[in-house]
Amino acid sequence: MAIELLAKPVVDALLKALDRAKDARLRASARKAIGEAISELIRISPDLNKAQAKIAIARAAGILDQDLFTAERMLRKVKKAARKSKSPKRKPVSRRIKKPSKPKSRSGARK
Repeated sequence: MAIELLAKPVVDALLKALDRAKDARLRASARKAIGEAISELIRISPDLNKAQAKIAIARAAGILDQDLFTAERMLRKVKKAARKSKSPKRKPVSRRIKKPSKPKSRSGARK
């Protein structure tokens, strides 16, 4: 019984340390993913799906810092620019006012 009383806190402390180590690795990989997402968005032709996935990884890891918000803001701007470049240009609508046409006389047709 005395061994169990001593072993339980030691085991709990080891498990907690292991969880912290996993969290630290997860946070480190999430921060790396944020950096990769930002560099992906800076490229000439970014892969938006890849950048969005890396941002999701960081958000799932619980990273809430300026870099994550910067990456999300950049993603929105790049998507908006891509939508604008893909949309067809509209031709300007003519604002010319049509003159009323002369009424046709029906009496001239049956004489």
